[in-house]
Amino acid sequence: METLGKSIELLCREKGISKEDVIEAVKVGIINAAKKAGYRGKLVVKIDEDGKDFGIYQEKVVVESVKDPDHEISLEEAKELFGEDVKLGDKVLIEIKTEELGRIAAKTAYQVIHDKITEAERRALYDYFKQKIGDVISGTVKEIRRNGDIVVDLGRVVGILPKEEKIPKERYKIGDRVRAYIYDVVFDYKHYNRRKPSRIDDYPPPYVILSRTHPKFLKRLMEIEIPEVADGLVEIKAVAREPGVRAKVAVKALADYIDPLGACIGVKGSRIIPISKELSGEKVEIIEWSDDVAELVARALSPAKVLHAESYEDENGELRVEVVVPDDQLSLAIGKHGVNARLASKLVGQTGQIVGIDIIKESDYRKLEELEAMEDEE
Repeated sequence: METLGKSIELLCREKGISKEDVIEAVKVGIINAAKKAGYRGKLVVKIDEDGKDFGIYQEKVVVESVKDPDHEISLEEAKELFGEDVKLGDKVLIEIKTEELGRIAAKTAYQVIHDKITEAERRALYDYFKQKIGDVISGTVKEIRRNGDIVVDLGRVVGILPKEEKIPKERYKIGDRVRAYIYDVVFDYKHYNRRKPSRIDDYPPPYVILSRTHPKFLKRLMEIEIPEVADGLVEIKAVAREPGVRAKVAVKALADYIDPLGACIGVKGSRIIPISKELSGEKVEIIEWSDDVAELVARALSPAKVLHAESYEDENGELRVEVVVPDDQLSLAIGKHGVNARLASKLVGQTGQIVGIDIIKESDYRKLEELEAMEDEE
């Protein structure tokens, strides 16, 4: 039976699954073949460690008088087969000759083994990609679904780039290369995608869920492309994105001799520009991290110049930051459609603190100061 051993070794190498899974599949297949051939009762398959030899047996209990021939054997017959040491109540294994199983039974065994190995292979792929969550992966556009989802060929599995995880202005065609963040791995995409169920049954599971809009995608790109970040000399503390439009990244140097902004931006933008291009032109702004919330908000509102920033707790006990900017920079601080202020709030929110930001024009702030001063005099 050396052929069986070689087949098991080959399956393990080709499918990337354990020998235990393959042997278990073979056992189930042989038992099903025996049942198909008409054998009943408790069936046992034994395969040696090398997988070079196997046998299938009926387990029977030794009794005085047989009432159930599928589960019992008489003491007299048991002694003839196994010797005089056999006694009542013993369990014995009666070998089934494999040539007796027949062609149909063999076909059944093959199908069961195939199904079990496929199941084990899918489980191994699921476990492998589950460990890859948080990594960046590349693939080729295989199909564009009617609901906007993109099916990506990743080799042994397919990835799904859901419509909401695409950068809005991106357009794909079959054969395009896609680089994305591994967000999740699932067996049932219809259950996962509650927004608008997509029939994905023509591709076998598991499905790798991809994202190009996740803040961690930008973080991972910087870890890949910027040596100081990869080496741990610069730490990315927080990332906020409006996918395809603008992003803000707060960084901190972990070595005194490192300029965190220069390291991330590069000479004339040589390091950040390729990352921006990967994100379909998303403008990536790098700011220096501060443990002081007010200072962090002031930096996050760049490119607007902040004259004054102060944090305080409002009447509800929630943290707020009051920021004063020159009159002519109010619109710059807020940004088009509020994107600059919104990103600043998201960035500070990455610290775990929910912070409200109040942006005030310098002229209004001065008037407020004058009114407060007059009230104090009264």
